[in-house]
Amino acid sequence: MAKYSAVGSQTLTSSRATALTVASNATTAQRCKFYEVWFANLTPADLVTQNLVERITAVGTSTGVTPRPLDIGDRAAQASAGSNHTGEPTYVSNSSIITIPLNHRGTFRWVAYPGGEIVTPATANYGVGLNALHASATSDWTAGAMWEE
Repeated sequence: MAKYSAVGSQTLTSSRATALTVASNATTAQRCKFYEVWFANLTPADLVTQNLVERITAVGTSTGVTPRPLDIGDRAAQASAGSNHTGEPTYVSNSSIITIPLNHRGTFRWVAYPGGEIVTPATANYGVGLNALHASATSDWTAGAMWEE
């Protein structure tokens, strides 16, 4: 299986702000196994934001991101990725896989134990969204993911 990475960014507002989505594309559906995600705030402050990894069923409106293969000899990724969402993806109700309250001066990295990856079904536009919530902060933040397909 080939491995890929993608990074996205977004400006945090008072409602959900998605920095990165990675989903099975509409023409060649495939399963993705996410084994690493990370979050970081680009505007350090003494605030805490709730960062989430959640399942999505539609990707929303975003700027396309080209997933990068970790081995340059691998094929292009079949998954599609998006950043800087102007229209939020459709999140599955009660689907939070990872929820991390994170101080804006810190970074967070989650790495799956072998066999503990986040796996998505081979269904068009189904995947994960990395988003954050804060009641009043307005700052820039970034999120990234690594997966195999």
